[in-house]
Amino acid sequence: MKKTPFHLILVLTLSLTTLNVKPQAAGNWMLNQSKTNSYDEFNTESGGYNGKRSAAKLSESYGSYPAYTYQQAVSDSVIVIETNVMMNVKADAYVAIFGISQVSDSIEAGHQLINSRINNFILAIAKLGVLPKDVFVDFISQVPIFEIEVEKKIFSKTYNEVPKGFELKKNIHIRYTDNKIVDALLIEAAKKEIYDIIKVDYIIKDNDEVYDTLRRASVDLMNKKLKEFKKLGLNIVPMYQTISEDINTTYPIERYSSYNTFSAASLAGIKSSSLTKYSLKNSQSSLFYNKVPYKNYDIVINPSILEPVVQFTYHMEMKYVLKKN
Repeated sequence: MKKTPFHLILVLTLSLTTLNVKPQAAGNWMLNQSKTNSYDEFNTESGGYNGKRSAAKLSESYGSYPAYTYQQAVSDSVIVIETNVMMNVKADAYVAIFGISQVSDSIEAGHQLINSRINNFILAIAKLGVLPKDVFVDFISQVPIFEIEVEKKIFSKTYNEVPKGFELKKNIHIRYTDNKIVDALLIEAAKKEIYDIIKVDYIIKDNDEVYDTLRRASVDLMNKKLKEFKKLGLNIVPMYQTISEDINTTYPIERYSSYNTFSAASLAGIKSSSLTKYSLKNSQSSLFYNKVPYKNYDIVINPSILEPVVQFTYHMEMKYVLKKN
């Protein structure tokens, strides 16, 4: 079999790894999603959002050439060099969403009661540094409540639905910068009979600066790799080349995983002299923050993290199409 005069394949492939405060920052919405295993916007197993969250494609070609095909990508005339960089970024601010509901026999009384609870809550958290401008009340629903009345006739009964009251639901959005006040927020909410914390969003003020940092680190790493390859005698003279980049962002709420707590046996069996069998207590399901692992990244900026963070990843790919001899 005749060998190709110039036979070179250099493929460095590092695939992105699988993938959304304190424990309560996951919120009840996260607990509900973990039970149903149905995530509206993301998939924790596949690694974030269904599809690319943010991607930019850059290309530079010399002359007019056809687009890459799969056959070209694995042939001896294409060289692929990749870099993968991650950056852990602590949130600049947080937005917690609390849910509140009110049942009343009239619309007017219902709105008066729920607004009173909300206003008292806003006044209470102002002492924690949360100003009224950092609070937004979102109206959710206003639905009637029906009860069944029995209408007796001579030979039968009729069951009729009649409106007896109304149920109001609103959400309270609270923005804060110090996550140490979360416990105090929950306590003040409970005092005003607000028990449902839906979720907590993480806010990054300057995404562009993060992207620039990732891009610079990736370009430096790419140049370093090319320099090292030249020491091996590799001198790349392509017909043309392309550059592509892919940026992805993973929020803490996307990275909470469920687990079952450890089961414990009852001590009653030890203290009792009877031969009654005692079974283990049922284990309960809970959640924990499971960050994106580092194993498939060339560089991790700010790798040592204590609290949940926003994780930005950047992938750069250089493809060189060589002349065949």
